[in-house]
Amino acid sequence: MTAKGASQDLTQAIKEIALRSGAALVGVASIDRWDPQPPYGDRAPRGHHPRDFVPEAKSVIVIAQPILNAVMDAPAVLADMDIELIPPDIKYPYLEVLYNTTGHHLQDEMLQFIGQILGQHLMSSGFDAMVFPTTGIHPRLPDASIPEKQIWQGPSRQWSDQFSPFRYSPGPFSHRHAATRAGLGEFGYNNIVLTPQFGPRNRFNSIITDAELVADPLISQPICLRDDCLLCQKACYMGAITMRDDPQVKDYRSVPKVDKARIFIDTPAKTDPVLCNSRRDRIAEAPIRGDCARVCPVPKERTHLPKRLQALMEEWKSRP
Repeated sequence: MTAKGASQDLTQAIKEIALRSGAALVGVASIDRWDPQPPYGDRAPRGHHPRDFVPEAKSVIVIAQPILNAVMDAPAVLADMDIELIPPDIKYPYLEVLYNTTGHHLQDEMLQFIGQILGQHLMSSGFDAMVFPTTGIHPRLPDASIPEKQIWQGPSRQWSDQFSPFRYSPGPFSHRHAATRAGLGEFGYNNIVLTPQFGPRNRFNSIITDAELVADPLISQPICLRDDCLLCQKACYMGAITMRDDPQVKDYRSVPKVDKARIFIDTPAKTDPVLCNSRRDRIAEAPIRGDCARVCPVPKERTHLPKRLQALMEEWKSRP
């Protein structure tokens, strides 16, 4: 035991099991890190705080797997080509499925599996544990006459109290916010968590427990390149990413000023997922989803990029 009573042995065992089971990264956050933190004072929405799931929660374990670089880049590059065996009218849907299957669904299933393994170990050690789906939940609506999109998205980009403030079906627990609190990374300008190892190319999951584990230190140096980059926002084809202090876009996440000198434990940006997900409906040859992560030069510049992103990267590299 450490001086504060946290179990060093159990913490080490949990991390070893996670890594042995396929996690690439694992971190631990103490429950006090869900108290609102400066400068924004963001709080977990009611029903989404760790103690809403485990009343005596003391720790949150966060696990991550990377999206492989070629999995992220190749579908976008192939979208610029005539693919010999794929009819042109289904090329984009085909590549979207390729990316989603190997860049999201695969990690989602594996991270849920690892979470269950860790939960079983905690339970066998006498502790409670809560595991989660890696992504959002899409319930069947009891009233089939109500369009599902209306429930989540509302009638327009401007949020009203009648609809979900997130404009999509959220997960029960924010793994991104848990990841920053477990010391795995910080939010970037693209509203995605960046890790030193994989930049924004990560998928996360969380396990809440009443075991008192040894918390990892928070990130102490910026990972996002901030105003020296801005590639993610330039790459967003639909203009769906804005900073939280953008005076043109007001909603519940708006703040007077984004403090760029701080580590982004809470996100400095906001995204409109409806704009992102409807890009193909509005622009027939819009790029494959994920350009805001694809173009990020953290941890290193990418070279296998579609033409549009290559041009952005070259422009950025040649800046004064």
